[in-house]
Amino acid sequence: MFGSGNQASYGYGPPGDQAHQQEMGHAGGGYGQNPNQMQGGYGQNPNQMQQPGGYMNAPPAAAPLPPNLQAPGNYPGSPAPVGFTGPSANPMNLMWFAAACSVMIGSFISCIVLIFSLEWVDAVEMFYLFTFGLLLAVLDSPLFNGFNIVSELRAAIGKYIAVLQRVTGKGTAFIFLGCALWSSMFANIEGTFMLVLACLIGGLVVLVGAFSVVIAIAKSRNLNLVRLELRKEPMSLKQMFDMHAKMNPMAGITQEEFKKMTPYARGVSFEAPDVKLIFNALSSNPRRDVISLDDLTAWVNGNHMVFI
Repeated sequence: MFGSGNQASYGYGPPGDQAHQQEMGHAGGGYGQNPNQMQGGYGQNPNQMQQPGGYMNAPPAAAPLPPNLQAPGNYPGSPAPVGFTGPSANPMNLMWFAAACSVMIGSFISCIVLIFSLEWVDAVEMFYLFTFGLLLAVLDSPLFNGFNIVSELRAAIGKYIAVLQRVTGKGTAFIFLGCALWSSMFANIEGTFMLVLACLIGGLVVLVGAFSVVIAIAKSRNLNLVRLELRKEPMSLKQMFDMHAKMNPMAGITQEEFKKMTPYARGVSFEAPDVKLIFNALSSNPRRDVISLDDLTAWVNGNHMVFI
């Protein structure tokens, strides 16, 4: 392919153009007329040497960032970050996780103290509170999401204690845990440090629970406004569903599609974390990732406001 008289080596040009083809291909093993040929040598820029076998117009490879500017897990040889995926993106989940850990810490310390003071019945109560706090911590933990046991525990909680997946139910549970832990530590444990610890932990957990209930009522009211608007015209619900359920209409409307639908119905917008909580309350799908038309119809035609 170096300007020989062989016509086949240059493509489909007529024999009279061989001199011109030889001139184009003479610069160090260049290209013929066939753009799919891969040759070594130079591209269109004579100052830019390409790798053997590369294309003439191929963009240059991007230079890697310095190690001090690279994110963990994004450069070769670095381990991927473990355990920081999932609910950590929602500040509410972090607040609930901190409250659950507070319940675990307070009940664990109290349980150890009561065991050594031979108050075993009260120690069993603290163990119960510790177990309840552990379940709530697993449900909202930003850590260890890659482990199967965490996914299995969350699935079991969603199946057997589904009320904890709603903000209202979770807030009520934290109010109960905070009050129970506070009163148990006051009644059964002596010492200034333990009393102060009971006030701090119990008060914090109760405040988190009360705040969660208030937030849940406000968001449930906004969701109920959408329901009442859709209820005014029964035919508009089917039209709304058909308009937005594009990804998998047979299964139902997805979270992103529902997020885009609500402004059309009432002008109320929900953030992605709120939509996830709404799906926990409205969806009958085990994975809570879609709302079917039947679920949507049952919610709109219901007689009561649904608390998320």
